[in-house]
Amino acid sequence: MLSLEDCIAFSGLTAEQLDAVACHEHLPLIIVAEWAECVLEAEEGCAKVAAILAEEVEVAAIHHKDRLGDWAHGLEQFLREHPAH
Repeated sequence: MLSLEDCIAFSGLTAEQLDAVACHEHLPLIIVAEWAECVLEAEEGCAKVAAILAEEVEVAAIHHKDRLGDWAHGLEQFLREHPAH
């Protein structure tokens, strides 16, 4: 049986990135981990993830200040690892 940590590792995103996407999509972390693995393979997948992360950083500045630092770091890391998007 796969653990949540295993699913996070297979997703292609970090735990903080998955947390931001889960909040954006109103889905459990495990579902978002599965979604991320699929969407990152799609042609516009990285651009979609980058847009979601950027939007959640903006929202966090107002509504989730306790998560702002983690989510901003997650966005910066994602953009470094996926520079074309």
